[in-house]
Amino acid sequence: MKHFNLRLPDGRRLVCRLSSSSRNRNLRLRISPEGELMVSAPLRLGVPRIMEAIAGNNDWITERLKRFQEERDRLAAGLTPPRMIALPALEETLQVAYRQTSSRSTVARTDQPGRIIVHGTAGDGQRCNAALRRWLARRAKEALGPWLESLAAETGLGYSRLTIRNQRTRWGSCSAAGAISLNCKLLFLAPDLVRYVLLHELCHSREHNHTARYWSLLRQHEPDAAEMHRRMRDAWRQIPAWAHPVRERSPILRPC
Repeated sequence: MKHFNLRLPDGRRLVCRLSSSSRNRNLRLRISPEGELMVSAPLRLGVPRIMEAIAGNNDWITERLKRFQEERDRLAAGLTPPRMIALPALEETLQVAYRQTSSRSTVARTDQPGRIIVHGTAGDGQRCNAALRRWLARRAKEALGPWLESLAAETGLGYSRLTIRNQRTRWGSCSAAGAISLNCKLLFLAPDLVRYVLLHELCHSREHNHTARYWSLLRQHEPDAAEMHRRMRDAWRQIPAWAHPVRERSPILRPC
C-alpha cells in the first residue's frame, strides 16, 4: 500500500493511503478511524486519474474530516465513567455504583437486577471504563449467543462458532468457515437493528460476498433490509464514549 501527504484547499495536510488491486472495480474513498484518507482503485487507473478524482471530492473529504474531529471531541468530553447504562437491545437500564477497595484490579459485576458495582480503583476513570467494557462483553455473550442460535434455527442458516469482541469498525463478520464475530456494542442498538446484523452475518455463512444472491437471501429473512442498512449508517452515534477502547481514535462503525 502506497502512502503520501495530500494538501487540502484549506491548507491542511492529510495522509493518503492508496491500494490498487485488480479486484477493485471502482475507485472508492473513505476516512479511516485514524483520520487518514483510504483510496481503493482498480489497477488500470493511473495516478493522475486518481489524483483528479480525489481533487473532485475535496468537499466530501472536508465534510468527513469535520465529522471525524467532532466525534473525537465528543469522545474526549464523554470519558467520565457512567452512572447509568442503557442497553436498548435488551430493553435494560442499569445503575452503576463505584466502590473503592484495596484491590489493585478493577472489576465490574452485576450484583443485583438493574445494578452494576465497580470494585477496586474506583477513582481511576480509565480503569473503571475498562472494567465496564469487560462487563459489556460478558453481557453481550450471554445475550447474543442464544439470540444468534435462535435465529439460526429459525432460518436454517448455520454457523460454526461465535466470538464476541469490541471491534473498531465492524458490527460483525463471518469467515468462510462460518465463524461469526459480533461487536459487544450491538447492545446499544435497537432490537430490530441487532436482529438485522445477526441475520446479515448468518446469510454470509451461505453467500460470502455482497452479491445480488446475497441480498436476495437476506431479504427472504428481513424484507426491510434496505431500510435497516440505511439506519445502520448512523447507528454508531448511539454508542457512549466509555464503551470504546482507548486505542480507538474515531470509532465510526460501518453499516453492515
